[in-house]
Amino acid sequence: MKLTLSPADRIGPSGPPGGRESRWASILVYGVVVPFTLAAVAASGWYVATGETPLDLLSGLGAAPRIDMVMPPRPGPEKPAASLLRPPATPEAAVKQAADQAAPAQPPAGRPEARKTETERTDPQKRGAAPAGPPPINLPTTAAPPPTTAPAPSTSAVQPQPPPAMAEPVIPPGGEPLAPPSFAQLPSREEKDIRPLPPGPLPELLRQGRNGALPVVAAGKESWKAYARPFTGDAKLPRIAIVVTGLGLSRDATNAAIAKLPPEVSLSFSPYASGLEAWIKKARAGGHEVLLDLPLEPPNFPLHDAGPLAVLSHHSPAEAIEHLETVLTKANSYVGVAAALRSPVAASEQWGPMLRDLKTRGLLFVGDGLVGVAETNMPPAASVTLVADETPFRIAIDARLTRLLMAAQRDGAALAYVSPRPVTFERILSWAATLSEKGALLAPASAVVRNAG
Repeated sequence: MKLTLSPADRIGPSGPPGGRESRWASILVYGVVVPFTLAAVAASGWYVATGETPLDLLSGLGAAPRIDMVMPPRPGPEKPAASLLRPPATPEAAVKQAADQAAPAQPPAGRPEARKTETERTDPQKRGAAPAGPPPINLPTTAAPPPTTAPAPSTSAVQPQPPPAMAEPVIPPGGEPLAPPSFAQLPSREEKDIRPLPPGPLPELLRQGRNGALPVVAAGKESWKAYARPFTGDAKLPRIAIVVTGLGLSRDATNAAIAKLPPEVSLSFSPYASGLEAWIKKARAGGHEVLLDLPLEPPNFPLHDAGPLAVLSHHSPAEAIEHLETVLTKANSYVGVAAALRSPVAASEQWGPMLRDLKTRGLLFVGDGLVGVAETNMPPAASVTLVADETPFRIAIDARLTRLLMAAQRDGAALAYVSPRPVTFERILSWAATLSEKGALLAPASAVVRNAG
């Protein structure tokens, strides 16, 4: 049987779709319900994401930012330069300045009208009045002696005194007037001044470790003495040692340090450099004493990272020794290590075992953090007096080198770190040429050791 359907078979009113009622329903749904639903969903999402309601957002956009609190006046003088603290140049000036500040201000003796008060000048009845009491008696005053501090308890650690105080030059505005030099512009040493050191390493001073050959003490020999540059100068004159750190990473800087700096300047190579053994052989052939950089956790860690070989303050003593010995296996024929400065590792529990390990291996330690170290842990050490090119400008480097000379004249010896920069090498060459005229000698790092033992 065949079924057929027609429009007359529908249930409901017949006629074309889309009448007036359906048109208003569409307007209501798509013009009101759907936008309102979308706005409600958007407002809910904004509240979940930011925690603000639409009212909070509208109030924040409509309100202009303003400061209702009255700003207090700025204390101090009007000129910023007048508010800077300027320490006196000498102790006598400091005592005089303190006495001037403590003494009450007195009017000049030659002007009697200056001694009158404001009331006496304005009130005519009090101009001829007699004083109410006896005149004040000016007692002689004496300046109080400067306070004395008790001497610090004696320890076996090397505790260097701070370098002499002197005014540090400011950075020149706009840079230096002269163009910075290049390594190629620096003068080279004469052939007659080059006296190579004996080639290394000595087989009896090495023992195979887990990661490579490590220095040891054998047959009464120690590495810091066996590989040191001999010092033949006058023992009565002050000695100044300069250590160039971070070598081996730049070919031009390393070649310039070896070929152009005086042989008394000690060179310290980075453990991250490639071809360390070749660099060290070349440096010793140029007459330079050699050290290895010891990376430690910097004071601004983790903003600055010293690399995977660095000893960190959270390392255990065993981990610290492992990192130290890994650095020591990177090369040979060196006298010791040049440690990074101002590291928090120096205040941690692994610092003593690290220094003791260097001592048992016969190595020299150059750096800081030696105050309060027990004698059983103290290796042969040389404390760093200052960093000569911390401000890499000619005038600042010259001022630091002058402070270094003053410290050596006061203490008998001083040591400075420098970086491999052309301007630093230029100032060192100029300064070292006149050092003998000033009664001091340039010496390798091994010649300024205080506790040689």
